[in-house]
This record gives sequence, structure tokens and C-alpha cells, in this order.
Amino acid sequence: MKPLLKCFISILLCAVYIDSSAQSLDANLDAVMRKYKAVGLAAVVVKNNDIVYNKSFGYKNLESKTLLTETDIFRIASISKSFSATAIMQLIAKKKISLDDDVSKLIGFTVRNPQYPEIVITCKMLLSHRSSLNDSNGYFTLDSINPAKTANASKCYNDYAPGTKYQYCNLNFNIIGTIIERLSGERFDQYIKKIFSIL
Repeated sequence: MKPLLKCFISILLCAVYIDSSAQSLDANLDAVMRKYKAVGLAAVVVKNNDIVYNKSFGYKNLESKTLLTETDIFRIASISKSFSATAIMQLIAKKKISLDDDVSKLIGFTVRNPQYPEIVITCKMLLSHRSSLNDSNGYFTLDSINPAKTANASKCYNDYAPGTKYQYCNLNFNIIGTIIERLSGERFDQYIKKIFSIL
């Protein structure tokens, strides 16, 4: 298990015990920081829509020894994948699509590993990073995998069959975001704000 994942899991496990003692949570988070030599860590626990714990540890800038505070802002980065997965699973629960749907039909152009053109790449493969896609052409636009837009789109596919191996790939979730936009008729960020405000 990767250290960052272990750290995240430790934080979640510690958060379960928030009612018992904020002091013991502080100690547990401090121990995680020391164990993995983390520069900085921020933890917030929300219960019944109220913040019940909010604390920062370490530095936001190690070189200048600037301490991390509770008001510092972090880039959301891949945390957005959790929101994307939740949103697409809600659409699946509403029977708008299925986990086994062909991604090509959902985004409007062919998404197929050229070495395995007969194997359909599905939503399930995208969500589990088993699509055989990679980020070698970048991932800020889906043009990188669209053969009509990019001559070397085939570089974005690994040499194994979709569904057979795992490789973390940002493109998987950019495609999920595009599917959400097409199904909802709304811009991704606006749709996410809307659905999470009513949960």
C-alpha cells in the first residue's frame, strides 16, 4: 500500500474516534506525520453538517518554515475523482447508464485500444483504472485519445487488453467527467455543486 494511501486511511480511522478525544486524534495524526516524514497535513471532520474537528500540522513551506494553518487552501487535484465517482454512480443508480456501457457511445467518438479493437472499454474499467489507457499524451483534453484529432492517439493505450491490468490514469476520470456533462447537460463543476448541495 502506498504511504499516502496509508496516511489517508489512518486519518479516516482516526476520524471515527473524534467523539472520544480530540487530543488522541491530534496524537495519532502527529504520529502519522512523523512516520511518513510528511511536511504538512490538514484534517477536517464534518458531522451532521458541522465542523467538529479542524486542525493543521507541519508546514505549508518547509524552506521558509511557514506553518500550515486552518485557513490555507489546498488544490483539490485528484480528490475530485471521488466526486466524479459518486456522481456517475448516482446516474447509474437512476438507470441513466450502466457500468458496462461502451464509453465510445457515451462520449461521441471511438475509445478502443488499437491492439484490442474488439474489446469494449466500459465505465467500470474507467472507474477502476483498468481501461488500458495512459496519460502519455497528456490529460487536459480528450483530444489526446481522439483519433480524429490526434495522429498519435494510439500512444495513450498500453499493450495489454482493457480490463486485465491496473494503471492509474487521469484520462479515465476526465472521460467520466465528460460523460457526466453529456448526461446532465450541465458543466461538470456546476453539476457537482448542485448534487452535493442536496445530499
